[in-house]
Amino acid sequence: MKKLLNFLVIPLFLLIATFAYADGLSLTKIGALDVKGKYFTHWWYEPTNLTLEGMGSKGANIDVYIDNGVKTIKADLEDGKWKYTHEGQLEKKDHNVKVSSGEQNISFILTIGAGSVPEDEGTKGGLLEAGNLLPLLGIIGLASFLIYFGFREKVV
Repeated sequence: MKKLLNFLVIPLFLLIATFAYADGLSLTKIGALDVKGKYFTHWWYEPTNLTLEGMGSKGANIDVYIDNGVKTIKADLEDGKWKYTHEGQLEKKDHNVKVSSGEQNISFILTIGAGSVPEDEGTKGGLLEAGNLLPLLGIIGLASFLIYFGFREKVV
């Protein structure tokens, strides 16, 4: 019975922890590029019209710094979504971008006008490549099965 309780409590804890930390600052879009909250120190984007979208605490001030300029916007009171649209066009060069709210910061270099990511700047480390998820889930399932049935009390 204790094992069954553990299998119920752990997912419940993870679910609660997910909602507890959902109010953090995140960047979800750079223009039409959906970054899904991923964090990299360098992004490449072709169009010179810039919009940034993300999530923050409900009603919080979001400061957007691009090079030496700063603009403060408000996150939505209902869901915390925010959207920044840069006035005018950005030059085709590297721009230092920082998005902050309270103590939280997201900083990166945004290269405008680059046709593609240079070969030596690919993703290093981080997420697994496609095709590795299914074997990983199989290994986790097998390990869970062995842990659950391997530590059961034997009735004599």
